[in-house]
Amino acid sequence: MFKMMFFVFLSMACSAHKTPPQSSAGSLHGFAGVNFSTTNSPCLDGIIAAIDYSCAVPMYIEEGYPYILIRCEESIAGQYEWHKYDVLAVTNNTIEDPSSGALICVDPQASIYIQVHR
Repeated sequence: MFKMMFFVFLSMACSAHKTPPQSSAGSLHGFAGVNFSTTNSPCLDGIIAAIDYSCAVPMYIEEGYPYILIRCEESIAGQYEWHKYDVLAVTNNTIEDPSSGALICVDPQASIYIQVHR
């Protein structure tokens, strides 16, 4: 009898558990939502998630092998000001570094550079 009562109370406790509310349907934090697909580059995925979190409008991504240009046109007030910078990802390690960019992250898939937006 004691075992049965224990399992009844245990099942009631579990059924009353609620999942935390999500700020968006895509992710718990509201960025890199449902349609996010990995680039297999931790650096590039992290930059995309960070810009997406701070950008007030959809970010601009221009892909042209071996470069990927990422830009935010308008940042959310109080967030990091990504709109001031262009992010350039070089996906081929045999290509020369862009002279105007500062290297901020490197992994086997991409080298990430940042430069002041012109």
